[in-house]
Amino acid sequence: MKDRLSYLLVVMVLLAGVTACGGGSSPPAETVSPIDCGAGVIFDTGGTNGYGYQLAVNAAAVTLPTDMAFVPGSSNAALVISQSGSVYYFNGGCDPVNSLMLGDVGITVIPPGGEQGLLNLEFHTNYASNGYVFFYHTSVSSDTNSISRATLSFNGNGEMVLGDAVRIIDFKKNTSASNHNGGGMVFAPDGTLLASVGDGGSGGASNSQLNTNLLGVVVRINPSLLAAVGGYSIPTSGNMFAASNTQCSDVVTSATPCPEILAMGLRNPFRMSMAGNIVYLGDVGTAVEEINSFDYTAVDIVSPVNFGWNTHDGYVSSSSIPGYRNPIVYYNRNDSIADAFRAEDPQGSQTGAASVMIGDIYSGSRYDGELNNKLFFAEFYDGFMRAVGVDSNGDITDTDGVPGGHIIHHGQISSMIEGPDGYLYFTTLYGPAMVYRLLKP
Repeated sequence: MKDRLSYLLVVMVLLAGVTACGGGSSPPAETVSPIDCGAGVIFDTGGTNGYGYQLAVNAAAVTLPTDMAFVPGSSNAALVISQSGSVYYFNGGCDPVNSLMLGDVGITVIPPGGEQGLLNLEFHTNYASNGYVFFYHTSVSSDTNSISRATLSFNGNGEMVLGDAVRIIDFKKNTSASNHNGGGMVFAPDGTLLASVGDGGSGGASNSQLNTNLLGVVVRINPSLLAAVGGYSIPTSGNMFAASNTQCSDVVTSATPCPEILAMGLRNPFRMSMAGNIVYLGDVGTAVEEINSFDYTAVDIVSPVNFGWNTHDGYVSSSSIPGYRNPIVYYNRNDSIADAFRAEDPQGSQTGAASVMIGDIYSGSRYDGELNNKLFFAEFYDGFMRAVGVDSNGDITDTDGVPGGHIIHHGQISSMIEGPDGYLYFTTLYGPAMVYRLLKP
């Protein structure tokens, strides 16, 4: 009996070590998701559309939240990231279990300033077995944006542990601007990582029609999945240029077209989503805000995808650009479409600035089925959140000329994520910085 107890103790110690240091571990037992974390249900003035929202974490729990993601296999455990480089771990409660600075685990994040900092996170599709989480961040101010990878595990106190930090890819600028960094990431069904990169900011508009750098594009790569090894490989087919060309990570100008490029012609695609094989991009324009879509499996060397910037900004009736695709939703901050959006928003007002954000395509069981197969999008400055129906081809289903319908009003929305509990969650970067849960009481 004594030998059996000793054996069990040894096994328990070994398992504890794996949980603390290895990847793919599940969060500790979760608490029941709270009904509210502070301010009750908030409705638009008049509450005419039936939707409201409430705090999903305590008001002072996070600062400058740019994005969030739920831990795969969990019902409500989530990571929330801050533009400053902090990662907060929640496990169903209103306060974080713990938080970490990425700089303390080997991932350099330039502190927040304008559009720089920690911008996005995404769990690997095989997180259950490898424990990998990916971060999109500014690594050199006004010079380089990067994607890094780390392992997420949990120690004996139920706290998150991040380790095995490696650099996957660098997007080198040829400008000295701090803006237009992009920041979207999704994993495609074939396991490749897609990322949307800005054109480099002031002086970089022409980059979006170049194929010799990784600016103003969507890249598609196979990120390293080896422990302690960064880097990536090029998919053997499906990108716009030959897989045998020299890789362009951290390259200002390549002698050959960059093999990482999947799509071109973007200005500042800060957010990206995916449903099936269809990629959706919210591209912040200079005059026109765009939502673009394409089937990532339909791209190859002879079938390019190009969204037209800086030749086009918004819808055009014809184009000479090979592979040009018009946006599926577009609005000028002063046009009739934007005015119609504001007319449906009880608290709407024109701010004179515009910045489109897109979120997930909703597929849950909440909201009486009204939001199924709808893509969320929001205007960062004007503050309207809307949902527009999309089909399996990536086209919108609305036909009345005013895409989608009004959901709620809130300014400075930075991400919109469907949770495993079926609710939509959204983060707001400023005014105030919060994490909310969308409700239809």
